[in-house]
Parts: sequence; structure tokens; C-alpha cells
Amino acid sequence: MEVERVLAARSGARMRSLVGGAKFFSQGCVLAGVIAGLLPQVAWAHSGSAGFGGVSGVLGAVCVLLVIALLWMGTQLRQQRNQAEQLAVQARTEASQVQHRLEKALLERAQLEQQLREQAEAFERLANEDDLSGLPNRRAFDDALARDMALARRGGRPLSLVVLSIDHLKQINTQWSRAVGDLVLCEVGDLMRRSLRASDMPARLGNKEFAVLLTDTALADAEIACQRLQRLFSQYAEWGGHPGGDIKVSFSAGVVQLGEDDQAPVLFYQRAKNALAQAKRDGRARTCAG
Repeated sequence: MEVERVLAARSGARMRSLVGGAKFFSQGCVLAGVIAGLLPQVAWAHSGSAGFGGVSGVLGAVCVLLVIALLWMGTQLRQQRNQAEQLAVQARTEASQVQHRLEKALLERAQLEQQLREQAEAFERLANEDDLSGLPNRRAFDDALARDMALARRGGRPLSLVVLSIDHLKQINTQWSRAVGDLVLCEVGDLMRRSLRASDMPARLGNKEFAVLLTDTALADAEIACQRLQRLFSQYAEWGGHPGGDIKVSFSAGVVQLGEDDQAPVLFYQRAKNALAQAKRDGRARTCAG
């Protein structure tokens, strides 16, 4: 819009310049016509008294005036043409500058929109991600649990849930420090991601409590997945950043499969919690099916 305004203004100025040149030209033509009209009269007036020499002198003076008028007209036209060309160059320069500013503004707007999108994505991650383990948090888990239960019921597919708790985490914090305990929780999240399928969803629900949603997985296969994770825990020899197996970490787990009585996510989750409690009563470092 600004570019069009500048061009329109400069075009108007150029037109006014050309109109001015045409005006000068018309005035010159009128002047020449007047001189040409006076020529016969002047010649007749002097023919009787001044003779041929007088007439010649008058004609010479008139021709000089006519030449001067034509030269003046040419000068005015050249000035008007030069002015019009300067205005055109200035208009093109200003239009280019306006276009550059417009492109810069559009680029800055695109960069700002990209920053806003990145910030929105970061806020979304913060709202749904545990800041310590990097796993989805309780909010994300609750949303996924309700969604996967609905999909499993509609499609008639199995869905299993594992709720596990790190054994003796408080003792690790006391003996090795809270920082070591936090590092253990980070390592737990890493091992869970490495041992599970891409379609499974591990999550950290609380201090030492984790959960896993296993889509298209029956109870027996879910128990096998827990056993595989138990082996990874026992084979890992650098818990808390201490190589050599100085720290031992295990977990207790409860695993259940979605059934007809699980009408709400909270009921399904509570069955898994009950199975977890049974695993703790049986001596920990084990998985109980509910």
C-alpha cells in the first residue's frame, strides 16, 4: 500500500511537470504567433517612410525575438524533462526503500511467529513432562489412560497397565544423598524408554512411582515386559553415577489388563495399585498380576 502511494504521488508530480512543459510550449507558440502576426503590419507601416532598409531592420529584429523565444522554450522544456526524470528516479528509490522495509517487517513477523510457536511447544512440554526423568507426567498419563481405554473398548483390543515403585529410594537418598537419588530416577526413566516399544507410554506419577501403558498387550505379555525391565535393573552397574555396582536398585510392580469391570480410568488404575501393594507385601523386587 505504501509503495503504491509513493508511486502515485511521484506519477502525479511527473504529470504536473509535463503539463507545465506543455504550458510553456503553448505560451511560446502564442508568442511566436503574435510576432508573426505583427510582421506584415510592421512591414507595411515602414514601407512608405523607411523603405526597404527599414523593413529589413524590422524583420531582423523580429527574427531575433523569435529565435530568443524558441531558445527560451527549449530551455524550459529541458528543465521540465530533467525535473521529471529526477522525480522518477527519486520515486523508484523510495519505492525500493519501502519494499525493503516491508520485506524486513515480514521477515521479523515470521521470526516472531516461529518464536511464539517454539515457546508454546516448550510450555506444552513443561505442562506434560516430568522435569527430572524427562518422562510424561501425571497429567499426560491421565489423558493417555482415558484415551487408550476408549480406543481399546471400541476396537476390542487388549490394554495392560503397569504401576511400579522404586524399592528403598528413601534409603538411597539417606545413604548417598538426594542428588544421587534424583540421578537414580533419571536413570530409571532412561531404562524404561530403552526397554519399551515406541507404542508404549512410560510415565512418572510421583516421587518414586512410575507407570507404563501397554497398548495391544495382553496380561501375559505385560508380565514378560516387566521381567525384561527387572533384568535391565539388575544388570545396570552405574546407578547414581557410581560404577562398580555400589548401588543396587530394584522395583516392585503391579500389572493388570483392562476388563469389563474397569468402567473408569480410576478403577483400572486402582487395580494396578492393589497389585503393586501385593508385590510389596510379598517382599518387593517382583511383579504381581491383578
